[in-house]
Amino acid sequence: MVSGQKKQTVVAKLTSRMLSQARVIAKGNRIRDVHRLVTSYGGTPAQWVKKSSPRFELADRQYEYHWYEHPGLRRVELKRKQVKEV
Repeated sequence: MVSGQKKQTVVAKLTSRMLSQARVIAKGNRIRDVHRLVTSYGGTPAQWVKKSSPRFELADRQYEYHWYEHPGLRRVELKRKQVKEV
């Protein structure tokens, strides 16, 4: 990068299509951080779910969004994860 130039950030958004096609990747006590989620946000361990979006491409790389959900609370800790090609 040339001095004085700003780095451009590309942002992909979690769309309603991604949400409707999301898959559950862990539930309840199978979520490694479930007790931290209960302490931080409330609810019971059995109701927490970890979800993943469909893959999407951004800057020639494949990504998925991962997040936690609890009915009656909200969607928390949204993260974009790069997916390794197989």
